[in-house]
Amino acid sequence: MVCCSFKADLQADFILNVPGYNLKDEGLVFTVKFIVSKFKEDFPSFFEDFNMGRGRPKKYLPDELLGLFVWGVFNNVLSCRKLADWLDNNDESCNYILNNKKPSKSTISRFFKYNKFLIGELFYYTVFLGLKLKLIDNNCVAVDGTILKANANNFNLIKIEEINFLEKLIKKYSDKKSKNSTWFKLRKFFQKGKSCLDLKPLVDRIDENLNKNGLKLLKTCLISKSKLDYVKGFLIFLKENYDGKHTISFTDPESRWMKDKEDKMGLNYNYQVAVDSHNGMVVAEYLTQAPTDHHQMLKMMKMVEENLGQRPKFYLADNAYLNNQALEHAFINGSIPLIPNRVESMKHKKGNKIKSYSKINFIYNEKEDNYICPQNQILNYQHNRKINNVFYRVYSTSRCKICKFHNDCTKSRVREIMDREHPLRSKLRQDFNSELGENMYQKRAPLSEGYFGSLKKNYKCKKVERKHLKNAKHELTLKAIAHNIQKIHKNLNTTLI
Repeated sequence: MVCCSFKADLQADFILNVPGYNLKDEGLVFTVKFIVSKFKEDFPSFFEDFNMGRGRPKKYLPDELLGLFVWGVFNNVLSCRKLADWLDNNDESCNYILNNKKPSKSTISRFFKYNKFLIGELFYYTVFLGLKLKLIDNNCVAVDGTILKANANNFNLIKIEEINFLEKLIKKYSDKKSKNSTWFKLRKFFQKGKSCLDLKPLVDRIDENLNKNGLKLLKTCLISKSKLDYVKGFLIFLKENYDGKHTISFTDPESRWMKDKEDKMGLNYNYQVAVDSHNGMVVAEYLTQAPTDHHQMLKMMKMVEENLGQRPKFYLADNAYLNNQALEHAFINGSIPLIPNRVESMKHKKGNKIKSYSKINFIYNEKEDNYICPQNQILNYQHNRKINNVFYRVYSTSRCKICKFHNDCTKSRVREIMDREHPLRSKLRQDFNSELGENMYQKRAPLSEGYFGSLKKNYKCKKVERKHLKNAKHELTLKAIAHNIQKIHKNLNTTLI
């Protein structure tokens, strides 16, 4: 039997484990917690209205749960359920982030649902730290995009015709709910299998116009009034996400049909990123439903300038981003865009099979404003031509008629070379073909495409795990935050911040 005095001695010598005591001093987890704590210290107002929705009084601090989400990205643990399971394994790094607390899956999920703005603000804060620590020099920013698969089944779809049919059906019959009404008979038919003769024509029309998902929605709205209201709202949401020509995803209606890098059609999102050239930190990013990059450059320029508080000297992007509005914005504000036109883009692409008489082999003479063809004939400027409300400069020569390579070069009477008519296009071409322009443009692929490579290799991000545009966007923002924190950790000792 143990005496009481011995028990007291045991209790006095017992010391609780200190979170992070067994972790390495140079560990990345310390940088994550330090930056999140510093963010809370510098911007306390963001944490004053901390919202966890319904539930018990606040027990978990927002900076603890925010740190958990960021630390989860480094360990490829992204979903709320996986984060909760990870905590059950008593990982000491998680104990350090959460100060020995163990939130449940529902607590983690509520934090993500009600406090997404903290994720966006933390990303801006990592950019602010990058500027403060001179890890971002704002000299050159590379812009690029990639297609990421949405969390949606390519075969779980609904057509706009089904949505319209279902809306008309609900509007016509759902208001009358007496026992002799058509709506009541439909409920008995779909729920209990009881049919009547006067219902058969309508059931045949339903079978003809609705597929599996349309029938599922019809059966749902027959259950109760609350379910009917839910289906009405969901149908409106589906119609809002109709792009005018394709079927709509039933699992993630906000995803869009677009081709990926392998030229395969699927339900995807377009992820746009701007990376600073100094240390490769992400300075702007967003997720869009647009299938191409053509109209993204102007939006990205404005976002970069807002996040950095100043305008970069150079913007690097590929030919897909080239449009007149972006050029005007850049040149007016003193930035130099280095974007190749279609011909120059083909020169830079490796493994491109170029035909002998392709436009790329026609050499432009800037002084004389003409083109020289592969047979050394001069194509002079002739006139402007308007095609689809866009003006083009047309270059040609009458000597095509007597050229022995005429049939190899063109099927028309004469070969015409057309360039878009815009005063800034010639300035763009001069800057891009200069020695400085060529040297700067070589930085583009290692920067932006290097980040996407890291995203897919290190963070296993070939698709988004969360459904809907807003949730998927914040998932990718968390990965951009992790990337920036890793750059800060790699280049500086955080005690110097």
